[in-house]
Amino acid sequence: MHIKKITLLLITLTLSGCISIPQVLQGEFSTISPDTAKKKHIMDQMIRWSGYIVQTVNKKDKTCFEIVETETYKDLRPKKIIPKNGSRFLACKDGFLEPTAFDKRLVTITGSLVAYTEQNIGDFSYEYPIVKTDKIYIWRNSPRHNYSAINNSHYFHHRITHFSCRHSIIHGYCYP
Repeated sequence: MHIKKITLLLITLTLSGCISIPQVLQGEFSTISPDTAKKKHIMDQMIRWSGYIVQTVNKKDKTCFEIVETETYKDLRPKKIIPKNGSRFLACKDGFLEPTAFDKRLVTITGSLVAYTEQNIGDFSYEYPIVKTDKIYIWRNSPRHNYSAINNSHYFHHRITHFSCRHSIIHGYCYP
């Protein structure tokens, strides 16, 4: 009976590692959504939002990403389903970033909510919250794994916890 409890505890701890938030995305952030921020014009909040990059625009001194917010899994990975009434936001990072590395990718960004701007989506005038981004986490395109269906030796072989903000073997890529 004692061995069963230990085994159950080990399995629970092992599986809980599957839903851990990447270290670079951990911290205290406002729970405000892009839609609520836009409606109330809230400023100077540290946020962590996830979504799908619709386009990347390079300006003279920065790169801005137009992102459609999506729901996330517990590990903050954006779900690939874009809601019909989804909210958009702009995430801007100082300097030049290669657009082809970001377009049509799932990301989680962190930063400060600094402004609002109106731009057109087709003929529709849309107001965007603008985030001064400090981290851009690009999620890998690989499908989510069901680790409970994989044997433990395979799990531990592929569950590497090392993370560098320039690249990652498991989770994705991060641009600080």
